[in-house]
Amino acid sequence: MRYILIFLLLTLSLSSKNDKVTLVPIVFEGNKIVSTSDLEEVVGAKKTPFFLFWKKRVAKINPRMYPKLKETFTLFYKNEGFYDANISTLYRDNKAIIVKIEENRPIFIKDIIINSNLDLSESITLNIGERFRAEDFTDTKKNIKKLLLTKGYCSPELSTKAYLDIEKYEAYIKIDLKKKKLCHFGKITIKTKSKTMKNDIILSRLHFEEGDVFNIEKIKESYEALYSLEAFDQLNLDYSKKLYNKKPVKINYKEVSKKIHTRMGLGYATDLKFQARFYWEYRNYGGNGKKLIFDTLISKDQKRVENRFFVPYVYSIKGYYLDFLNSVGYSEERDIHNFDERVIFDKLYLIHAGSEWYNSIGLGVEQRDIFNASQILNEHFFLIYPFMKLIYDKRDSKLNPKNGFYFSHEMEYGLQYSQDSTSYLKYEDELRLIYTPRWDITLSSVGRIGAIEVYKNSIPESKKFFAGGAFSNRAYGYDRLGIIESPIKTSERGGFTFTNLSLEANFPLYKSFRGAIFTDNTMISENQGIWEFSNKVISSAGIGFRYITPIGPFKIDLGMNVHDKHQRAIHFQVGQSF
Repeated sequence: MRYILIFLLLTLSLSSKNDKVTLVPIVFEGNKIVSTSDLEEVVGAKKTPFFLFWKKRVAKINPRMYPKLKETFTLFYKNEGFYDANISTLYRDNKAIIVKIEENRPIFIKDIIINSNLDLSESITLNIGERFRAEDFTDTKKNIKKLLLTKGYCSPELSTKAYLDIEKYEAYIKIDLKKKKLCHFGKITIKTKSKTMKNDIILSRLHFEEGDVFNIEKIKESYEALYSLEAFDQLNLDYSKKLYNKKPVKINYKEVSKKIHTRMGLGYATDLKFQARFYWEYRNYGGNGKKLIFDTLISKDQKRVENRFFVPYVYSIKGYYLDFLNSVGYSEERDIHNFDERVIFDKLYLIHAGSEWYNSIGLGVEQRDIFNASQILNEHFFLIYPFMKLIYDKRDSKLNPKNGFYFSHEMEYGLQYSQDSTSYLKYEDELRLIYTPRWDITLSSVGRIGAIEVYKNSIPESKKFFAGGAFSNRAYGYDRLGIIESPIKTSERGGFTFTNLSLEANFPLYKSFRGAIFTDNTMISENQGIWEFSNKVISSAGIGFRYITPIGPFKIDLGMNVHDKHQRAIHFQVGQSF
């Protein structure tokens, strides 16, 4: 039935693309359980965009679709569990199509019988007492098959059946599963022969080895890691064969043909306002996945020019591979703090990126010049510091997570190479927790904590902690919070200790639109020491709107100080903060 419905929809779609035809309104009458928006979606009805709020939002379709509408909606209602639904259509005065619906009594799930030697509770989306929907039944079958491949069972005995009693309006679901033996990854073979791509580069990106328990998620993660090199036009990890519960993997690829990519654009960000950007990238530079990048950002308050050179797989320790990155550039900031700054920098990184872990260590060299217009402040620092970053990411999605947690730890240590140089230790930790109950309200929290301890001489003001903006306290602009003096007062000076706790509830509004309520709480202190915090906190609360896109949510947040309603800010952002 499902395939027949798809065929009908395709037929309607193809028949409507030939000649230009004036669309006519379609009106639904009598539907109570199935929403009008779902019915409009079945036939691809066109509506006036929501942002043209002064126009009436009327759903319209091609009138050539009319002859098959009754059959289409009858099949659709059967898929929704309504086997007694009566559908009638009327084309009134060649001006509008009326679809009259009598939904009548639906079929409900009476019982779900499961015979399985594997826990399937998280895979079954059906519930006793709910209306039987073909889509839910299909999703359950898909979830079970995905679970089996994730757990390493590639040769199970699985039977999923739905028995419908039309007279009693009851459905019985029966699932029989024998998981059998575990499957393992077999021999890994790279079939493509290339003079410019070493096999070690390919193997270093795989998240599995021969002999590991088979896991379809490891295949997906390996695809993502390989494509992140941006060195391939085509890539195929073939694991279709199975020999004695072993799945060999054959790898074929085609290296990227267009290597040079250039992007230019104008944009707007809450922190930097209007900005222009130029980005130049040479992919697979000299082969073996190397990458050469030139990146420039110019705005009223900030300028940045950076050159990056990336080399994958420079060294391996018992399968633990390391990539190399060199980043050299110049940056300038004005009118963000009570000081301006120029920085010339060079940073060397050794990086390892796994499916859950990201580790990097490196050495930074910086020339920082701090000044202001009156020249009252005019300081110069030459810093040399080793640094490290550790990330453990267990979120279910990096673009729009619904569940999981994320932890990161960053640390840098200023070396005392002379009597005038600055010696210091700076660290910052972050923990994100995300949980979504069944009713699709995502609860998120982000806690950040940091501290600086200076051992000799002074540290640049820009190395201290500031807050405010889309990623900390949303009642304030970017980096507008310095040392907290009271619940409504803040200094322009940066602090030595810092904490921030953000809590947010994200809930559905309409289709891809979601709303949010949140609170942000920030403490920045002049106390110097690893655990020397104060009790002076600025708290804010606010509301937000999100529109979900393939590259992450587009977010608008309005935050306000809970003790000072005149202190508020609006933030625009693409991407997830959690």
